[in-house]
Amino acid sequence: MGSLAAILSDDNRALLRIIRDVKPQSLTELAELTGRKVSNVSRTLKTMADYGLVQLQRGKSGVRPIAMATSFTILLD
Repeated sequence: MGSLAAILSDDNRALLRIIRDVKPQSLTELAELTGRKVSNVSRTLKTMADYGLVQLQRGKSGVRPIAMATSFTILLD
């Protein structure tokens, strides 16, 4: 649960909202929109993809991120 909580940080949830709302066509465009380095965005999105939060679609212009989940509810037992 700790690593999932880390991946759902405020900054990363904002990243998901930008992907959902703006629909950047590449990781470079997303990095420019967020002020983060491409390597940081790439690493973060690969981890998010492992959790099923984003899909990374390869195309002619590079890798395009697609948000698969943008809102979360955490239930504690």
